Amino acid sequence: MKVVRNKWGFLATNFTALVLYFLIFSPAQSMLHFIDLLFYLCFFYLFIGLILWIVKGGFFDAVTYSFRKTSSKIGKNKDYMEDIDDFEEKPLPSQLFNRNVVRFFLFQGAFLLAGMFFLLVIYYMG
Repeated sequence: MKVVRNKWGFLATNFTALVLYFLIFSPAQSMLHFIDLLFYLCFFYLFIGLILWIVKGGFFDAVTYSFRKTSSKIGKNKDYMEDIDDFEEKPLPSQLFNRNVVRFFLFQGAFLLAGMFFLLVIYYMG
């Protein structure tokens, strides 16, 4: 996945899409409904970003390596022409994507969360 180069522009696009979605599909035009929609979008970005952060940190690498090694040793459909150490050449989950992808999702989620908190303060103060 190629990361969007202008993360601020993408953040503005997120807010614009959120406002349009709010104006078209919201049952009532209230700030609370907008904050709810902002929470859903923020949750999506933070959830994906945190999962990618855990995977990129190498948490699942040892488990993946062990399963690959075990399946290559006891696999019933062995191809005898294939090298037995082929599992060592396959990339581990932490090597499948760039660290910038993780930063992109966490950046979007963090700024959407900050916007949500700002709107919550305005909502409860007024």
